[in-house]
Amino acid sequence: MKLKQIQIYNFGQFSDEIFDLPDGNLAAFFGENEAGKSTTVAFIKQILFGFNLKNTASSFFEDYEPLSKAYPMGGKLVFAGDGDWEIERTYSKGDKSKVGAVKVWHRGQEVPEILFYDQIQNIDGNFYADSFIFNEDLMRKLASLSEAEILENIYYLGAAESSKLLSIRSDFAKEAKDLFKASGKKAPVNQDLILLNEQKEQVAANESAFDDYQKLEAARLAKQKQLADLMAIRKGQEAELKQCEKLLEQAQNYENYLRLKKAQKDVAFDPDLYQKAVDLNAQIKALKTAAAKEVAEPVDLTDLSGAKAQLANFKGRLEDLTRTLQTNQLQYEQLEDKQRNILEFSPDLADVKDMPVADFQQLQADWEKVNAESQAEAVDEAPLAKGLPLAGGILLAAGLVVLFANRTLGILLLLVGAGLLAYAFYQKGQAGQEKAAANDLKQAFAKKYGFSSSVKVDSLVTPYRDYSLNRKSMVSLDQQIQEREAELADLGQEVALFAKKNPENEPALINKQLVGAEKQLEDLADQQRVYRQKQEALSGYQKQIADLEKQLLTIFNQAKVADLASYQALAAAKREQDTAKAQIEALANSLGDQLPLFEKAGFDLAALKDKMAGLSQQLADSDRDLAALQQESANIKAEERQYADSSQVYEGKQKLAQLEEKFARDSQNYLATLLAGEVIGRTLDLASNDRFPKMLVLAKKYFALLTGGRYQDILLPEKVSKRTPMKVVRSDKKKLAVQYLSRGTQEQLYFALKLAFVMQIRDKIDLPILIDDSFVNFDGPRTTNIVNLLNELSKNKQILVFTAREDLAKQVSEVPYRYVKEARHA
Repeated sequence: MKLKQIQIYNFGQFSDEIFDLPDGNLAAFFGENEAGKSTTVAFIKQILFGFNLKNTASSFFEDYEPLSKAYPMGGKLVFAGDGDWEIERTYSKGDKSKVGAVKVWHRGQEVPEILFYDQIQNIDGNFYADSFIFNEDLMRKLASLSEAEILENIYYLGAAESSKLLSIRSDFAKEAKDLFKASGKKAPVNQDLILLNEQKEQVAANESAFDDYQKLEAARLAKQKQLADLMAIRKGQEAELKQCEKLLEQAQNYENYLRLKKAQKDVAFDPDLYQKAVDLNAQIKALKTAAAKEVAEPVDLTDLSGAKAQLANFKGRLEDLTRTLQTNQLQYEQLEDKQRNILEFSPDLADVKDMPVADFQQLQADWEKVNAESQAEAVDEAPLAKGLPLAGGILLAAGLVVLFANRTLGILLLLVGAGLLAYAFYQKGQAGQEKAAANDLKQAFAKKYGFSSSVKVDSLVTPYRDYSLNRKSMVSLDQQIQEREAELADLGQEVALFAKKNPENEPALINKQLVGAEKQLEDLADQQRVYRQKQEALSGYQKQIADLEKQLLTIFNQAKVADLASYQALAAAKREQDTAKAQIEALANSLGDQLPLFEKAGFDLAALKDKMAGLSQQLADSDRDLAALQQESANIKAEERQYADSSQVYEGKQKLAQLEEKFARDSQNYLATLLAGEVIGRTLDLASNDRFPKMLVLAKKYFALLTGGRYQDILLPEKVSKRTPMKVVRSDKKKLAVQYLSRGTQEQLYFALKLAFVMQIRDKIDLPILIDDSFVNFDGPRTTNIVNLLNELSKNKQILVFTAREDLAKQVSEVPYRYVKEARHA
C-alpha cells in the first residue's frame, strides 16, 4: 500500500496540517531541528499502531499529546492500493483507551479494522519500528553494540523480533550463570548442595531410629497402594456410570428427535417473495409518512393578478404625483430665491413691489415730471449763476479803467457791465421762483408716494416687471401644489382602503402602506405556491402508494394470504419449521453412530436404569472402603508423627525433604533458564537459515550501492560459526570475514540486510520506509551512495526521507516538502 495523504488533527506541535504526498515512491521532507520531522514519523507509526501516552510510552517514541491543548489528538492516513484505505485514530481527554479509537474505511465505506491489519499481516508497532524506520535512535542503538553484537544482529536479522530475542537470550544466559557456578559456593544451587549434604549426614547419625520410622512408613505406603488400587476401581465404576448417563442422555435426545420429526410439516413459503412484500410495505409506510408531511393548511387561492395590477397603478400614480409635487415645490422655492435676489439688488423696490401696474405707471409719470422740472431749473440757473455776474463785473472794471483814456468807450463799457449785472439779478429772481415751484412738486410727490423723488424710479421698472411676473408664476405654482396635494390625499384614501389601513397624506407613509400591501401579496403568493407544490407532491405520493399497494396485493394473492399479518404468521411458522429442522440435524449429529442403532433395535430404558442403579451401589461400597483405608492410613500417619515427637528423626527427615525439594526447584529453574537460552538461539538459527539466504540477492545489490562498489558480494556458509564465518567479497575479489570489516562497513552491511528484509516481505507487508535523519553525519560520497540506493529501492517501494540537510532533500526530490517552523503551534 502506498501512503498518499497525511491528515494531522492535533499531534505534538501540529494542528490542522495536511501533507499530500507526490505520485512517485520517493519523497523528501526538509526542515531545521524542531521543525516537526520526527513528530511526523511518530505520527505515522502511532496512527497505525496506537498512541504512546504517559502510561503507554515506549523508549522509541515519546508522548506526543498536543502542545496546543486542542483535542481530539490524532488524525488520518490515506493509502492507495486495492482501493483506497483510510485509517483514523483519535484520543480525547477522558477516553478509557490510551492507544486511541480506530476507524477504518475501504473504498469510502467504513469496515472493521481487522480487515486493514490483515493486509499487513497483523504486525505490531515494535515490528514496524524495528523493520521499517531508520532514525538516530537506531544509529545510537548500533553505536552502543559491540562488534560481536553487531555480527549477531546482522546474522539474525532474518528472524522476526530478532533484536528482542537476542536480548532475551542474553538475559537467560546471565540468569543461569547467577543460579549456578561450577566452582562457586554462594550461588543458590551451590548453597542447596552444601545444606543437603549436611542434612543427610545428620539423618544418617540417627539411623536406628530412622529404621523404625521406615517400617511405619512402609506400612503407610502399603495402605496408600491399597487406596490407589481401590481408587482405580472406583474410577472405572464412575466412568461406566457416566457412560450410562451419557447413553441415557442420548436416549432422551432420540426421543426428542422422534418427537420433532413427527411434528415436522411442509410450509409453502417463498422467502424472496416475502422479503419483497416486507420491502413494499416499508416503502408504503415511508411514503405515507412523507405524504402526511405534505398536507398543508388551507390557503386563500384568489387570483392575485388584479390586486397586483391595482398595486402597480397605485405605485405609478404615487410616483407621478410625488415627482410632479417635488418639481412644483422646487420651482416655487427657486422663484422665492429670485424675488429675494431682486429685492437684495434693488432695495428701493420694497416700497413699490406691491403696487398695481396702473399705480406704478402713474408713479413713473409723476416722477418723470418732477425730474423734468429739476433738470430745467438746473439748465437755466447754470449760466446766470456763473457767467453773467462775472462778465458784468469785468466790463465794469474795464470801463472804469478805459474811462480816463477813452471816455466814450469807458462809458459804453460801464453801461454794458451795469446792464449785465441788472439782467443777472433779474434772472436770479426768476430762478428762485422756479426752484420754489420745483420744491413744491417734490414735496407733493413725497407726500403722495411716501418716499423722496430722489429715488430713481426709472431703474425700478425692470425689477418691478420681473418681480410682478415671478409673483404671478408663484401664484400659479401654489395652485398646482394644492391640486397635487389634493390628488395625493385622494390617492391616500384609495391606498388605505386597498391596504386596510388608516389614510395617509405623506408620500413616504403612503409608499410604506404600498410596500406593506406588496409584501402581503408576495407572502400570499408564496403560500399559494407552497400549497400547490405540496398538493402536487401529495398527489404524487398517493399515486406511488396506490401502485405499491397494488403490487403488494398481487404478492398476497400469490402467497395465498389475506394481509401482511397473515404473511408474517406464515413466515413465523416457516421459521419454526426451519428451527425444528436444525434441531433435528443437531440431535442427529449428537447421536452420531448411535442413531441407526436406535432406529434399528430401539432402546431398553428400564434395563439401562437398572444398570445405573447397580453401578451407583458399587460406587457407594467403594466410597465406604476408601474411607476405611483412609482412616487406617491416617492412624499410621498419626503414629509416625507421635514417634517423631520423641526424637529428631522425623524433624530431620522433614528438613531433608524440604532441602531436597528446594534443590530440585532451583536446579529445575537453572536447567530451564539454560535450556530457554539454547532454544532461543536454536530458534534464531532456524529462522535465519530459512530467510537469510533469500535476502542475500537484494542485500548484495544494496551493499554494493552503499559502499560505492567497494564490496560486490556476500557469502553465507551453511552454518555461521567462528570456524565458518559470513564473508564479503571486495571489488578486488578478496574475501573478508565480517568480523574483520571496519565498524562503518559493518553498519552498512546491517542496513543493506535490513533493507533487503523489508523488500523481501513487501508482498506480505507493504508499508512505507521512514528515514529520519539517519544519514545526517554522512559525507558527500556516502550521501551520494545513499541517494543511489534510495532511487533503486523506490522503484518498488515507497520511501519517505525526513532530513535537516537541504542538499540531501534536493537530491532525493526535485520539490521537497518544506516545514515552516513559524506556522506551527508553540
